Amino acid sequence: MTKRFYLHVATAVLISGIGVSANAQSRNRQQLRVNVPFAFNVGNSMLPAGDYRVSVVNPGSDRSVLQFASRDGKSTTMIQTIDVTGWASSKGKLSFRHYGNQYFLAQIWMAAESTGFATPNSSAEKRLRQQLGKSAPKAEMVAINAQ
Repeated sequence: MTKRFYLHVATAVLISGIGVSANAQSRNRQQLRVNVPFAFNVGNSMLPAGDYRVSVVNPGSDRSVLQFASRDGKSTTMIQTIDVTGWASSKGKLSFRHYGNQYFLAQIWMAAESTGFATPNSSAEKRLRQQLGKSAPKAEMVAINAQ
């Protein structure tokens, strides 16, 4: 009886480990290619408008690091994110918080994944919100589909 119990526990642990490993591998292979038509902030870095590749640097972590690299190689940055759960979509996308003429990266969704990446508010965004004050409207959300 005891052997059977330990066999069931070992099987459950093995199956759980395989599931986590498969999720990490699928996130590792995925990249987004996206054309952002405006300058935008990723954390405390300002990136110009252009074509970008977004990839996961450390797929096995719950605090994933994403790398943004421009097609021309002139602009690159990384940001630590928090996993968020939502609905899977056939296309990947980037979501931005938009204040006036400034855009701040908010979320990243890879194609066919129900877990996305959320970015913390940067110090630049916090300062801007303080400057705008309480009377200013809330940020609008802007989404751009990946290619």
